[in-house]
Amino acid sequence: MKIASAVSIAALLVACASLQGGGRALFDGSSMNGWSRKAVHGGRGGIWTVENGMLVANQEPDHTGGLLGTDESFSDFEVELDFSADKPVDTGLFLRTREDGMGYQITIDVRDDGFVGSLYAPTAGDFLVQYPEWRKIYNTTGWNHLRARITGQPAHVSAWLNGVQTLDFADTIPRYPREGYIGLQVHGGAGAWGETARARFRNVQIREF
Repeated sequence: MKIASAVSIAALLVACASLQGGGRALFDGSSMNGWSRKAVHGGRGGIWTVENGMLVANQEPDHTGGLLGTDESFSDFEVELDFSADKPVDTGLFLRTREDGMGYQITIDVRDDGFVGSLYAPTAGDFLVQYPEWRKIYNTTGWNHLRARITGQPAHVSAWLNGVQTLDFADTIPRYPREGYIGLQVHGGAGAWGETARARFRNVQIREF
């Protein structure tokens, strides 16, 4: 067996073993099956590769980005993943995303003025919830764990960073559709992404309600 294949199989077994409550893996650890680049947010989707059981994200050479989104749409669910991000990187986890790339965003903005684990509404251009204490629980080296839950309409959104709840938000309007795809972001702009910076995701899992 080739070493690369062994690594991919091992990564998939770890992901599947960690699922609880009837969940399943969204990323198989070896390919982007079930995912598509989305030409939204002024970009072509960003550059995405699969390396050693990880989804690795980077900007396009012209500093544009976009989303990598699931081919399936989801309504009420809990999604979790491990991520690591070089500084500066501006990425995030999108929930119930519309075709134009708009949806609830759990921020992973690893910059001096950024936020991780907050809730952003792209259509409003503003935060719905900010969690200013994120640096106290964020791992600057190695992996971080992010979990998010969305139910109902108007939506009730909750998120946890490394086991600490960072937001619990009950919307008052049907801001985004009742269901949509799950997206991982590459934010555009020269200041949003370092020349050698990357964002990495693994163990992407979902439980539907």
